[in-house]
Parts: sequence; C-alpha cells; structure tokens
Amino acid sequence: MRRFFLASVAAALLFVLFFLGLNLFDAKPAPAAPGGDEAPALEANLEPGNLFFLVWGFAEPPETDPLSPEYRQRVVELFAIRARPSPRLVRSPYGQWLAQLSAAAARHWQGANFLFPQESAAELGGQFAAQRERIGELGLRFAPLLSRFRRLLGAGALSDFTPLNWDCPPRSLQLATFAAKHHSASAVLAALDGRWPEAADALLDELDAGLRLLSGARAIRTNALGRAMVELALRSLAALLNRSECPPGLARRVFARLPERPVAAFGTAAARDFQLRSFQAAVGRSKRERIVDPMLLKDFFRQPASFFALERFVAISGAGVFSAVHALAAFLLQENETTALMRGFWDDVGRLEAIPPWQAGAADRPQLRGVPGSGRHAPLWWLRNPLGKMMARSSVPYTWPVVRHYALRGHETRARYELTRLLAMARLAWERGGGLGVTELKRLLDAAAPDPFSGRPFRYGRGTATLYSLGADARDDGGRERLEMWRDSDIVVAIRFVNRDS
Repeated sequence: MRRFFLASVAAALLFVLFFLGLNLFDAKPAPAAPGGDEAPALEANLEPGNLFFLVWGFAEPPETDPLSPEYRQRVVELFAIRARPSPRLVRSPYGQWLAQLSAAAARHWQGANFLFPQESAAELGGQFAAQRERIGELGLRFAPLLSRFRRLLGAGALSDFTPLNWDCPPRSLQLATFAAKHHSASAVLAALDGRWPEAADALLDELDAGLRLLSGARAIRTNALGRAMVELALRSLAALLNRSECPPGLARRVFARLPERPVAAFGTAAARDFQLRSFQAAVGRSKRERIVDPMLLKDFFRQPASFFALERFVAISGAGVFSAVHALAAFLLQENETTALMRGFWDDVGRLEAIPPWQAGAADRPQLRGVPGSGRHAPLWWLRNPLGKMMARSSVPYTWPVVRHYALRGHETRARYELTRLLAMARLAWERGGGLGVTELKRLLDAAAPDPFSGRPFRYGRGTATLYSLGADARDDGGRERLEMWRDSDIVVAIRFVNRDS
C-alpha cells in the first residue's frame, strides 16, 4: 500500500512538472490583424466634424446636442478616465453613463419603435399609407430623435472612435434603428405625396450612410445598425420602383447611385479586427495585472457573479491564497498563443465572408485551431495553455449555427443590393420599351452578377412576381421569404411590372 502511495505521488509530481514545462514557453508573436497582416493603428477621431458623436448620443435627452462642444468634451473626458488606472472596486464611469442613457431612453423615447413589415414582397406603400396618421404622430413626438438621424445621413466624417473593450451604447444603437425605420417609411409616404426625387435621395443617403457604418464600424452591434439601414433603404427603394405611378427617370436616378460593389463592402472586416484587438488587450491585462478577468471565462461560469463567488471562497483562506491563485493562472497563460487562437477563428469568419457560399465547404467552418504549425488537433492540445483556450472559447461570440448565419449576413445584404440594382435595370428597360417581357427580364438576369448562394443567375418567380436569391439554405422556395429571425429561405425583391403573357 505504501509503495502504491509513493508511486502515485511520484506520478502526480511528474505530471505537474510535465504540465509546467509544457506551459513555460509561449508561441512567437504573430500579426494581430485577421488575415495575417500587421494591424494598423487604431485612430480615435474625436474632432468636432466627426458625426459619429450622433451615434453615441441617440439616447441622450432631447435637450442634449451630441454635436455640441460640451458633449464632445464629456466623451473625451470619459475616455480619459478609462485610460487612467483606478481602484478595481470603483464603479466604471462608462457603466454609470450607460445606466443614465437607459434611464433617459425610458423617460423620453418610450414608444419610438416602428414596426416595419419584414416580408420583402409586401406592398410597403399601401401598408404605410394605412398607417399615415400614426407615422405622422411618431414624427412629431420624436422629432429630436429623427433630426439626429437626418443629420447623420449628411455626415462629412463618420469615423467610429469606440475604445477597445467598449461598445457603442446599445440603447443609442437601438434608437438609431428605430429612427431608420421611421425615416424609410416617411420617405415612401413622401413619394406617394408626389415628392419622388426627394424621397429617392433620402433613401439613397440612408443607404450610403449605412454602407459607411458597415465598412468602418468597430463593434458588431454598430455593424448591425449599418446593415439595418442598408436593408431598410433597399426595401423602400424597391417599393418605389414597383409603384405604377413611379415617374420616368427615377429608376435611372436610383441605378446611378447603386454602383457595383465588392463583397468586402458588406462584410465585417473592421468589427472582426476590433473584436480581436479587444480580446488581445484583455489577455494582456490579465498577464500584467495577474488578475483573471471573469468575463473572459463567461462560458465556464454562466454568470460573472458565479466567478466572483468562487473568488470569495478562495478569499476565505486569505488574500495571499487569492492573489497566488490568480498570479499562477496568469503566469501559465500563454498570451501570444491565446491571441493566435482567436485570430485563427476570425480569419475563418473572414474567409466565409469572402468566399461565395456555394463554394464554401466544411474546411471553412470557423473554429479554434491548434498552435500554428502543430496541426488542428495536436497531441496533448488541451494540456498546453488550457486557461488561454478557455478564454478564447468563451470569447467566441456565438455558437456555430449563429456564426454561420452571422458570416453569411454580408452575402445576404449583397444579394439584396444586387437584386435592387436588377430591379432598377428592369424598370429602365420597361420604360424604354413600353413594357417588359419575361424573356427580356431573363436576359437581364443572365447578364448580371450571379447569386452568391448558387453561383447561377438570380431567379424570377412568375407565380410570386419576385426576383430572388436562393438564400443560405440553397433551396428554391419559389420566391418566398420567411421572417428575418428564421431566414434561411429565399431573399426576395418584388417586381410587379413584368408582362406575364410574354
């Protein structure tokens, strides 16, 4: 028995020594930017002409001007406070500000949401005309909110200045989305009142501003705001082009401002880079301060409170044990290798955004890969840098089905953009020839960019009167689109002026 006990102790000691030896040496530093390049410096454009202050200030009370010198100074001071070291137990000034914004939103902007129909084949003009009174009431009641949105559309500079490990205030982004819905509906109503050029320009300005946010948004939520603005504008433009009273020349006006755009224009390159930089900064802080951030382990402790409960349990033995546990964990954490794991994951997401979905295979699925050069599933993979792998896994924002959907959103938005261009081209052909037959329409589809979800031309649904893409499920649903929250179905743009007898 004694011999067995000594052998067990010796085996345990050998394992501990082996584990320590395996984790003493970090990987070599690697480029920080997704895609393998060195990351450019993050510039904070806090100049008065940068209208991104409006995005941050949407939830502020009506009397606050987010473009005033006082508001700008408040944001600059908030960032400066965060940059200075402070006691860990002091409540974050940013957290206090978020609480104030939530209170202001509940007090001043309650009821600002506008239910924009989700079905792309819906006749938006008729639906908005039936709600004209309510839309008008919302416009009067929330005039300052809508004024902020209109000012945003004319931005000379719209440069995201969000600091690492921060996010644009969620309540502000939510209210900006509500304002975008109302702006799009109001533009459609303006067209119905005869102001067609004004309405088209308003929607095209919204589209341009949304694309600028898509390309420059540092946070995923801000990227989502840009995508929502793009899709609302495109659907509203399609509704105008389908109206029987649409004046000659409007289709040309729309088509001129819908040039061919690369896939990257609809992706998340800036957001992916920002996510990786924020993760790298958090891991570096854990190494320097020798305190493990509970938010980097949120998947293993379902709530941060659970992690702090564990900390309190350790603290019962005294501050020495508490500090030693964190210091040992930080010592064994491999900073370079942990960052490389996350960079590999975001590289995979970027590849999914760049490759047409019909060409993507299982090898392109985002995942946490092994140490560079050691293979995807190297021997003893989880024994090396286990804390770093736990942090990386916790910081992957979504499970695989949601990541897949998230990575495909750029292709979905691009498909809707290309379908709207096709609709404008079809309207031009209809105006030139006094009508449009199915044969001519199919020639337009064959000559245009292919459907990213099939590699073949976009389709015309004769029975549903739609132009459509197959969507993420790559199945032909005949031009029927489900609600966005369940969307794996077709991506649809209505077309109501085709001569079906030809």
